[in-house]
Amino acid sequence: MQLSPADVQAIERELCRRSLVHFAQRAWHILEPSTPLKWGWALDAICQHLEAVTSGDIRRLLMNVPPGSMKSLLTSVIWPAWEWGPRAMQEMRYLGTAHKQDLAIRDNLKCRRLIQSQWYQALWPVVLTGDQNAKTKFENISTGFREAMAFDSMTGSRGDRVIIDDPHSVDDANSPTKLKSGITTFREALPSRVNNDQSAIVIIMQRLNQGDVSAVALDLGYEHLCIPMRYESAHATPTSIGWSDPRTIDGDLMFPDRFPESQVAELEQSLGTYAVAGQLQQRPSPLGGGLFRDHWWRY
Repeated sequence: MQLSPADVQAIERELCRRSLVHFAQRAWHILEPSTPLKWGWALDAICQHLEAVTSGDIRRLLMNVPPGSMKSLLTSVIWPAWEWGPRAMQEMRYLGTAHKQDLAIRDNLKCRRLIQSQWYQALWPVVLTGDQNAKTKFENISTGFREAMAFDSMTGSRGDRVIIDDPHSVDDANSPTKLKSGITTFREALPSRVNNDQSAIVIIMQRLNQGDVSAVALDLGYEHLCIPMRYESAHATPTSIGWSDPRTIDGDLMFPDRFPESQVAELEQSLGTYAVAGQLQQRPSPLGGGLFRDHWWRY
């Protein structure tokens, strides 16, 4: 049977409405036209938990993943565009933050570029306003907007979705003063940045310190998706929506097609014990101790 162009578009709309994964894979050519897409189960897991936020099953979400895991693109760029378009939630308002405003603006621009692309507009003609269409903030005619700001400058606006993408830099996480300032922002400024009790806060970051924003979020009861680079059965914890790490053998890699053994081994050698524990394994305390190793002791 020959499908008409209208039928093909209708099928595309429905597949994207049903699945953030499908939408992300279809949107990839707009955002990274010269880079082949590599997809793995870890990206499925991120999308699955973002879908749970969209459906209202999760309102406070912490995701700890290694750097280079497409976390910013999925969470800060593709997910908002998915809610506005395929999910018909154009009234949603997003605050996107990172430890540097430049990074928050980068993702704002990518999200706007995706929404204004010919592919997206042909399927979901979201209209952006002419008087509020800047790189730091753009708005649609249904009063939804996406605004970018530095994590330590979260004042003024409120959102239905507050996205916190790496609130600490590596240097900040090693500075007690800057780390304390970030925690103060998270505890005191963030709660007043949401619109109402239905609003969601999504944190996606790598672990950098035992006292970082992730540690506070865990104390506050955030849903926790944790995907270490190498599997550690002792630290594997299922989430409330039924997800669990599909690996079963300690040491198995998260994303071999993206991070093969040779590359991970080189990273581990370069980063050192503490950075590997935090940035790759998402537990900023080395197994067996850091300064004093377990096997050094004799009883």
